[in-house]
Amino acid sequence: MSVKLMGRVCLGLLFIVIMGGCSEHNSNLEGNIADAGAIQPGFSLKVGDNDLTGSSGRQLSDAYKQEITIQELLKNSGLVTFAEDGSTLLTVNKVSLAKDMVWEIQLNGKRITDMNTRVRQEDNIVITAQEAAPNTPFLPVILTVNGGSEQPELTHSYVQPFTDNLSVRGLLISSGIVHLAENNRTVLTVKEYKPLTNEEWKLKLNDKTLLDSGIDMKLRIQDELELSLEVR
Repeated sequence: MSVKLMGRVCLGLLFIVIMGGCSEHNSNLEGNIADAGAIQPGFSLKVGDNDLTGSSGRQLSDAYKQEITIQELLKNSGLVTFAEDGSTLLTVNKVSLAKDMVWEIQLNGKRITDMNTRVRQEDNIVITAQEAAPNTPFLPVILTVNGGSEQPELTHSYVQPFTDNLSVRGLLISSGIVHLAENNRTVLTVKEYKPLTNEEWKLKLNDKTLLDSGIDMKLRIQDELELSLEVR
């Protein structure tokens, strides 16, 4: 065999080896992409008609693994705090309920009581707030504290029962976490936090800023009142 022919044969073999390596690399890459895009359990958090899911669905998805129980999934996600019995939900996604309310877990539309139920990738989990007493209408209002980037540890939502003639002021006072000034109109502290000189508490009702006179406004069922810490 001539030197020239031998060179062509070697070059051809080298090309085959390179293409084989590229093919294997592409195959592995496609596999990784497929795994990353795999279907994960759906998740939503609802208080009446209010959807408080936010970005928590991603947090739950990241905690998922095959054969995991619903108790393990909720615990590992960090979305839920449990009571001492290990099965009763206290808070979900930084949302607390009044004492006469409870959290209900639904898996694919069916109520779940066995926390050892295993979750599949294609399952859909919905956690809803309910009245503890059966056959009782659920009439909530929501008080949300938004500490923003300055005081993120203050951020939390509190679900309270609606009552006739409930006002913005009434909800603030009954929450037990808000202290008003002597004029009974200005918010001084929330969860014992007093704003710095360049900060202030702003009231919003259903995402609309309230003026000082708004503290007398009457609330409706499923209203969401937000106390937001803002820089002046």
